[in-house]
Amino acid sequence: MLPSDLLITRIKKDRIYPDFAQLTAEHLELTAELIDVYKNLTGKKKSEIDVLLEELEQGLNFKRVRGLRTLLERRCTFTSQFTIDPVQARRAVFRIASESKVTNRKERAEVIESVAQDLTVPAEDLEHSLWADLESEIILEGFEHLTPEELLKWYNLSLAQTLLFKSTGMTIAVKGKAPEIFRAIKYFGLMYLQEGRDRIRVEGASSLLKLSEKYGTSLAKLLPSIVRSESWQIDAEIVIRRDTPRIYHFVMDSRDRNLLTGDEQTMQEIEPEKFDSSIEKKFYNEFLSLPVAKSWELIREPDVIFTSKGVFIPDFKFQHKELEIETYFEIVGFWTDSYIKRKLAKLRALPFTMLVAIDKNLACFNAAQFDLGLDQPVILYSKKVPIGDVVRYLAEIEQEAVTMQVEQLKETKIELEGDIIPIADIARKHEISQEAVRAFVKHPDYVVFKDVIVNKELLQDLKKELTSTEKYVEARRAIEAMRLSNADEILAHLGYKVKWKGLDPSAATIALQ
Repeated sequence: MLPSDLLITRIKKDRIYPDFAQLTAEHLELTAELIDVYKNLTGKKKSEIDVLLEELEQGLNFKRVRGLRTLLERRCTFTSQFTIDPVQARRAVFRIASESKVTNRKERAEVIESVAQDLTVPAEDLEHSLWADLESEIILEGFEHLTPEELLKWYNLSLAQTLLFKSTGMTIAVKGKAPEIFRAIKYFGLMYLQEGRDRIRVEGASSLLKLSEKYGTSLAKLLPSIVRSESWQIDAEIVIRRDTPRIYHFVMDSRDRNLLTGDEQTMQEIEPEKFDSSIEKKFYNEFLSLPVAKSWELIREPDVIFTSKGVFIPDFKFQHKELEIETYFEIVGFWTDSYIKRKLAKLRALPFTMLVAIDKNLACFNAAQFDLGLDQPVILYSKKVPIGDVVRYLAEIEQEAVTMQVEQLKETKIELEGDIIPIADIARKHEISQEAVRAFVKHPDYVVFKDVIVNKELLQDLKKELTSTEKYVEARRAIEAMRLSNADEILAHLGYKVKWKGLDPSAATIALQ
């Protein structure tokens, strides 16, 4: 966005349009010249750069040039260069000056010299440090380069966003990448109404009584997500408050895409890791730290789901890394009765099962009176989601999937050949999960371990060999020599217990229980 005083528009009847900079030679030449100023004047004071740029503005559209400059400065890094902290320097100088009652340049120079001696710095360095933190004195340290065409497209997008800030509402018709738009709407906290699968009505800042500036900015930030869509159109009502307030329509569609950028490099990126609440964030971090995360991938706000009651974006999706199963998880923690009723209506309309966690301390929630009416598994929580309940739910789903695969294997004969058979090879051959293989294979001549199936005769030979040692490291060496890597699991099966003396494996011993 740009400051509102740099907005340039055109009005025709009941329509209002941003006065976009066309990608013509004239505008490209201007932007190239502006870019070169920032690129070539590294190390110069901002006041020196401003003087040069003000000369360029002569005879040009002031608002246009100033808008381009505003965007370019967002890609600049300015720094203050001083020997003594400016605040400290001014405090020391002003204290002495007030005591000496300075009235002329000579007396001022004497004060500067005196303070410089006290601070053990040259008078020139003190003089330079006095006002080094003023905007005019800061130094251009670096500039993130972009092309003239990228700058013009960014400028046009910023013009459109600045105009949308004044909107009372906007209707969006879109095809392609609609999930990204809904995700952005949710992220920016915008109020919306779904008017069909590809049509959305978003309320604008001017329709609100409070927080209009923050909300208007959020609405403007939605535009890059729209521009990136395959085919789109917006129709926004814009309030122009002159002598008599009047509403104009700002209409734009995907035919204007070539004038705009949807590249988030120059815009504030939507952060997928940002959470709606601390409850969600705590759950996410805690889940990732558990062993169950090795089997289940936790995906934040994964999909946009269209229901008869509106668009729904679940908080999380659990996707099993081996089994072809997934499930959604929603944490309900808002405090208004109307919100939770809308949320429950969407949950009831879902065509699949979803785990739901509801804060039992909600002001509007009373376990005795509030009828959830959900055909979904529900967890009630207070302050934090009981992660153990979630893990048990996932274990049940996983077990159901494994049981189903085992049932499908009943007519299948799995041939076991060799002394050591990797379970992964069997799973791959029969296109089932390794857990299903472990549950299905039962053979009198083999033992099923976590990763391999081992011939019992080989295990007996190993057990005889282990009778000649009590050292843990030697036992491991003997097991690994037989091309088995799961030493502790093998030892436990053979009836051995490892006795540790500290953390040093060489000091550990084994003994039959």
